[in-house]
Formats: sequence, C-alpha cells, structure tokens
Amino acid sequence: MDEFEKQVKLAMLLPEIAQTIDKMIEDAGLPPQPWSLYTWGGHRCQYIGNAPREDVKKAMKETLDRWNEPQDPPPHKFS
Repeated sequence: MDEFEKQVKLAMLLPEIAQTIDKMIEDAGLPPQPWSLYTWGGHRCQYIGNAPREDVKKAMKETLDRWNEPQDPPPHKFS
C-alpha cells in the first residue's frame, strides 16, 4: 500500500474514530466536550473534531504557547 492509499484509508476511518471519542466521553457520564484529533505521517496532516474550526485554532495556539512554558501536570496528577 503506498502512502496515498494509506492516507485515504485513514481519512475513511476518521469519522468512526470521532464517533468512538464522543461515545467514550458520553459513557464516562460527561457532557459533550469539544475535541480535535490530528494525525500526521505520509506527508499529510489529517484532522477531525467536533468544534468550530476557529475554536480549534485558538485551542491549538493556546496549547503551543503552553508548551513553551514549564511542563504542567495533567489534571489527574494534581495532588
């Protein structure tokens, strides 16, 4: 399978992956959460999410800015 075929196959899987993410959040008893998923490889980044693109862009920038700061622990590791 060449790189293009791999990317097509992944693109076709992303909607199912999105449904799985939403279901896992729901099964955890949480309200719907905005999220986004990125993959890269094969010289192409692919994205799927459930939030407006402008909100995702803002969240990405906030994440990149935070990565320039000292590492903060994930919420489940706070004491």
